[in-house]
Amino acid sequence: MSKLVINPVTRIEGHAKITLDIDDAGKVNQGHLQVLEIRGFEKLLEGMELFKMPLITARICGVCPAAHHMAAVTAIENGLGVKITDTAGRLRELMYMGHILHSHALSTFVLAGPDLLLGLDASHEQRNIFELLRLKPDAAKKMLRLRSIGQRVVEIVGGRGVHPVTSIPGGLTSAPSAEEMTSMASWGSEAVDLLDQLSIVITEALKKLEDIRDSLDIPFSSMSLTDNGKVTFFESPCVVMNPSGKTDPVFDSGDYAGYLTEHSMPGSYMKSVMLRDGDRPFFVGPLARLNVNDSFITPKADNLLAAYRTKKHPRTSALDYVEARFIEMVYCAERIEELSAKGADENLMVGATPGAGTFIGMVEAPRGTLIHEYRTDDEGILTDANLIVATQNNYAAIDHCITGMASKYAGTGQDELLMSSVEFALRCFDPCLACATHASGQMPMVVEIRENGTIVRTISRGVK
Repeated sequence: MSKLVINPVTRIEGHAKITLDIDDAGKVNQGHLQVLEIRGFEKLLEGMELFKMPLITARICGVCPAAHHMAAVTAIENGLGVKITDTAGRLRELMYMGHILHSHALSTFVLAGPDLLLGLDASHEQRNIFELLRLKPDAAKKMLRLRSIGQRVVEIVGGRGVHPVTSIPGGLTSAPSAEEMTSMASWGSEAVDLLDQLSIVITEALKKLEDIRDSLDIPFSSMSLTDNGKVTFFESPCVVMNPSGKTDPVFDSGDYAGYLTEHSMPGSYMKSVMLRDGDRPFFVGPLARLNVNDSFITPKADNLLAAYRTKKHPRTSALDYVEARFIEMVYCAERIEELSAKGADENLMVGATPGAGTFIGMVEAPRGTLIHEYRTDDEGILTDANLIVATQNNYAAIDHCITGMASKYAGTGQDELLMSSVEFALRCFDPCLACATHASGQMPMVVEIRENGTIVRTISRGVK
């Protein structure tokens, strides 16, 4: 029995390693993602003011801050029974479309892009964004422009490009100017054109990876919000679809605890989430959203989704995350153009007062279903917080795909290809680890004492 360790895993958000247990015959018994950092935000939030949650939780992560911003404000408004104005809702959606576009572009072109466009068999020295800019400058510049457009939309509507501040309980603190709305509409149109030009690049890259599709198969259920069959990123019923296409169950945010349960994982600060019904694994994110839903509300994205669903439904290979992410980028670009063209008035706020209660919000982050739950005392001070983050929902699927990809190349002598392929399997899920970590019990620890570079003593705690 041997163990292969990839540490650290690169081009992901956060710090992690991958361990592969391989038997003497070269068979991979198990692949496991171990998340090494601990943030513990759930504990940090205790004692803080409820109405500050949209600002504070946005700082959990620099990659998906708008998702936490929206989950927090949605949870508070749900608990208070507050309904925001149409203008505030439209502007929040505009900001969020920028966020999804930016995040998906980062994942597809910067993090996974070197794998997709340079090949998994390229040397690790080559597979990076700088080499991509050198070898494919025209495509790379278009890709980075998409990311900039999304980030600029978040900055204008959200008040800050990285950690938005404008969504507060009851609505929005400010609206973009008429000139800014016009600029964003033109950027949306530009993004649609850029994605049209990049479509063939992604299509050709995915064709070259067809031989790994089956190794990335996920025989689990898909979970996503749905607006009567339409893709939505905001508070809506949550649907679970099994691999054969049957949908069951359906639940609202306030009922999530009756359907989902968290589990501690070996050697990791991130918990796995399962369906309570039989501890069944599932996956979330763009792939799950396009399995559960059959339409958007924009023409180009609808056409792409229709073609996507004719190939197979539901799609269950992690490789399909790439195409699903691309289709969602088209949708976001179209919505940025549409929403910006409608302009904005000053009808932004309704009254909201903090108090005691339970506050639960559920949104679709770029990486999948995100849940915030807070409990407060009579003064509106948090006594308890629970966050279920998208990457936690994908934990079992990630480990499954890591094992599948490792099994394809284990024993072939292609160790470099094995490692790059296993890392790519993880990047398909676009993991975001910092906000998904929780402290639970006693973590294993190994300390190596060295003298002149030689290990002279090893001490450990909780290591089997």
